[in-house]
Amino acid sequence: MESLQSILKTYWGYESFRPQQLAVINAVLEKKDTLTLLPTGGGKSMCFQVPTIYENGICLVISPLIALMQDQVKDLQSKNIPAIALGGQLSEEAQDEIIKAAIRGKYKFIYCSPEKLAQKTFQNALTEIKFTLFAIDEAHCISQWGYDFRPSYRKLNILKELFPYIPVLAMTASAIPTVQEDIMKQLDFKKSNIITDSFLRPNLKYSVQKVPVKIHALRNILTTLTGNAIIYCNTRSNVSQLTQLLGAYGYKVGEYHAGMSIEARKMVQSNWMQDITPIVVCTSAFGMGINKGNVRAVIHYDIPGSIEQYYQEAGRAGRDGDYAEATLIYQQNDWDYWLMLQEKKYPSIEVIKQIFQDLANFVQLPIGMGEKQQFPFDFENFCTIFKWDKIVARNAFNWIQQEGHIRFSEAAFTPSMVQVLGDRESIENFQEAQPEAGFVLQTLLRTYGGILDSPHFINEQLLAELLQRDIPFVLQKLQLLALHGMISFDQKQHQPVVQFLWNRSAASFMKIDFDHYQHMKKAFIERIKQFIGYLQGQPASCRSIYLAKYFGEKSAKPCGICDICHNQ
Repeated sequence: MESLQSILKTYWGYESFRPQQLAVINAVLEKKDTLTLLPTGGGKSMCFQVPTIYENGICLVISPLIALMQDQVKDLQSKNIPAIALGGQLSEEAQDEIIKAAIRGKYKFIYCSPEKLAQKTFQNALTEIKFTLFAIDEAHCISQWGYDFRPSYRKLNILKELFPYIPVLAMTASAIPTVQEDIMKQLDFKKSNIITDSFLRPNLKYSVQKVPVKIHALRNILTTLTGNAIIYCNTRSNVSQLTQLLGAYGYKVGEYHAGMSIEARKMVQSNWMQDITPIVVCTSAFGMGINKGNVRAVIHYDIPGSIEQYYQEAGRAGRDGDYAEATLIYQQNDWDYWLMLQEKKYPSIEVIKQIFQDLANFVQLPIGMGEKQQFPFDFENFCTIFKWDKIVARNAFNWIQQEGHIRFSEAAFTPSMVQVLGDRESIENFQEAQPEAGFVLQTLLRTYGGILDSPHFINEQLLAELLQRDIPFVLQKLQLLALHGMISFDQKQHQPVVQFLWNRSAASFMKIDFDHYQHMKKAFIERIKQFIGYLQGQPASCRSIYLAKYFGEKSAKPCGICDICHNQ
């Protein structure tokens, strides 16, 4: 049998493990359920890959992102380690063949999503496979107290029900103590077992800049850039606008967000990884699972939603151990908007109940009916008819869904996206040749300001009303415009639906766990206070110390390089 060190050397080319990696690997080999918190770039994947190769068995890896699964599978396969990802793109026949091959021991690693694991037929198939380990990536998604809770992760305790003696390794780069305890509780750990590394990054300079004009501050940073950079924005439109602005200034820059095709995203990521395009402007959809050492700067051009998100994204700088900078730039209107978003995160119970009432009216569902029924649901149209703020409505629906009353399809909150590509002359020529489609094009231009500069979400129902035509007409003309190269048209893939899980009750009697809601809201407000403290430099000791204490590390020392240390 190969030793752990020889496996590390053979497959990864390293001479030795980092101390905490070896501690996690030994815990796994001792069959202990383990929660590991290693910073971004801390080598979490080796913590389950090495012991699985060492042992005679298979590891099931649960991961939230298809692209991340596919990247890790390709990496393992390039090392001649048999691995496969089970995603929705596979037919039932192909999946059955993979399961049969896994039963025969063909694979060492099987990747799947938490949604896949929730399927009863898949669970039954797994019981025939000889597993030695279950690895859960992005484990902070399990906890409702965390910054990125996902309901599908809440059902992962099924692993202990089906396989009570197989160890579970839960991994994350960012979880506060409350979230750590909740993760272990939800996964039914036999006993508490946390292995963590220091949250301090001595080579990473943290700084916050409040400025009158952000683009000037950004250009000052990029002027001295010696390696690669990631620039994070909160919205797709902000990403597109900043990419175009930087391109006009002459920077080699790529654009990355979830509204782009998979092929386009892969090309941007590939060019960035190969240093062809040194700068990528992106939403939080970019960066997870990417291992690139020479990232000299991570810049947040918008204020992110939490310290956890900021720490994880900032940590993608300086993975090679050399000096790097993590800078957050904001101006007063960003601050005002961010505070407004936080206020809308937890609507009042009265608002939640009213939105549930309006939803029932929208789909015309009487009291006492609707169990397991599905109804077409247009979120944009719903908000327009009932005059709801979209952010408030979305958060209310998230809560109603978490409480188990309804379920939305994935397409429910993902409208179609359009950008006008033609110039003035080509638009005029097209209108002469295709008057009906040309009128649709003019309506787009009048309705969505800036649609010539960046992609915009559109509402087909609104366009149909403005044109006094039906939705099939609008879709046909949009497809025709895309065919002629006048627009880019990223059409929502499926008819969005909402399903009522129980017969509808009157909104006033809708069951909501008020105590749980209050606890969640209180925890959220506390996280916001902590982030405001970080942004404002309070207490004014050291940004690295502030971050480390937030995650429960008590013995942190001043970094000596952050903006606060530098100014003391």
